[in-house]
Amino acid sequence: MQINKFRIYKAIIAGGLVIAVAIAIATNTAIIALAAVVAAIALAFILERSNKEIVRDERISQISGKAASASLNSMLILAAVASLGIALFRSQLPENVVFFGAIMGYVICAALILNICFYAYFSRKL
Repeated sequence: MQINKFRIYKAIIAGGLVIAVAIAIATNTAIIALAAVVAAIALAFILERSNKEIVRDERISQISGKAASASLNSMLILAAVASLGIALFRSQLPENVVFFGAIMGYVICAALILNICFYAYFSRKL
């Protein structure tokens, strides 16, 4: 299979997944979304195995890793600033916003700890 056909088929799978999830949201039926995700994963896996050309090389993997790291770091910083702002102005905000800010702070801490653990693991493995 040529790389152009591979990309077109992956776009078709993604479009079908979007449509199925939209239908599941509109009908309030979670089983449709779950089935669509499982089917999309299975089709993408089969498509990946039938492809004979190189789809990912070291450069693409390095770019993906840097993009993921930059997006994670920027989102964690923005969420931490928002959580800190909510904590500082908690007396002027509604109770549910303060609760959300506290939960967001704990999630940020968990994400940072998870990031540190993965970094330590991969620094030893690679």
